[in-house]
Amino acid sequence: MLKTRQDLIEAPMDLRPHIVLLGAGASRAACPTGDAGGRLLPVMDDLIDVVGLQQLIDRVRPEGLQDRNFEAFYGQMIADPKCASQVKEIERHIDSYLSSLSLPTHTTIYDQLLVSLRPRDAVFTFNWDPFLFDAYQRNRYSVSLPEIFFLHGNVRIGACREHDLWGDRNGVCLKCSQRLSDVPLLYPIARKDYSNNDYIRHSWEAAKTLFKDAFTLTIFGYSAPDSDKDAKELLRSAWLDRSDRKMEHIEIIDIADHSYLHDCWSPFTPTFHYDIVRIFEQSRLARWPRRSGESIWFPMTQGIPCEDFPLPISDSLEELQAFVGEIARHEKE
Repeated sequence: MLKTRQDLIEAPMDLRPHIVLLGAGASRAACPTGDAGGRLLPVMDDLIDVVGLQQLIDRVRPEGLQDRNFEAFYGQMIADPKCASQVKEIERHIDSYLSSLSLPTHTTIYDQLLVSLRPRDAVFTFNWDPFLFDAYQRNRYSVSLPEIFFLHGNVRIGACREHDLWGDRNGVCLKCSQRLSDVPLLYPIARKDYSNNDYIRHSWEAAKTLFKDAFTLTIFGYSAPDSDKDAKELLRSAWLDRSDRKMEHIEIIDIADHSYLHDCWSPFTPTFHYDIVRIFEQSRLARWPRRSGESIWFPMTQGIPCEDFPLPISDSLEELQAFVGEIARHEKE
């Protein structure tokens, strides 16, 4: 017996959410050759070179620091009060570079990711770059999308100080018509203040709630660096708070070594219900768009395998939206 493509598409189930957690590797995968103008997306290991910070750093390099990783450099620099003005200059430089990035016009992994999830689902990202926000903006009217949350802030978003609303950094609040305030970027230091900004605090509160309620968790391109140990533990505690997760499933999308990924994420998987795939096209979201939960539920509860119906391999955003629109029209959320 096989649960057919038609069965899955035409009879969606009311399952608990599919949650996606994104790291810098996901944005690199979305735009591997750079943004629309060919500008590369930086990660911590090459941020200094990609963003062009070397001259700024050479003027204030703390004595004895040779590490090329921005996380190591910044952590030592921000601890030195004499570097306060240079720290602000570096932060402005990073914000300016990332704000200038833009998505290519063709379909990207972020477009595919967003349209493959339903409104009950959610995407949480640690990334500062604008790609997820921009992908959301250009797909939001074609099909219902999941909520998105920026756990470390983002160069594209602003929030109202009076109301629990956020949007484009250059926009205004829909309730009071006041200009939205910038949401600060949380830089890589060991102890981050997740409560200092209302938007970031609300995002972490949502993360704790939705991780607790999730049926499926996808971790895409996130390596949990040393500066995020507390964040990883908070999410792990929320994920395991509901139960020992005998039915739920974790999927890891990453090109890193499998043994490293196992060591990194095994605390999330006490029952070892997890898969590792190297590319998004092999993921459940790509193979069963908007029905990823069903693709787990039927095999695990009834022993019935599910026929997949993968996203189209095409650069056309219109073709992707039309394909997913045919699936979404059977949903009543």
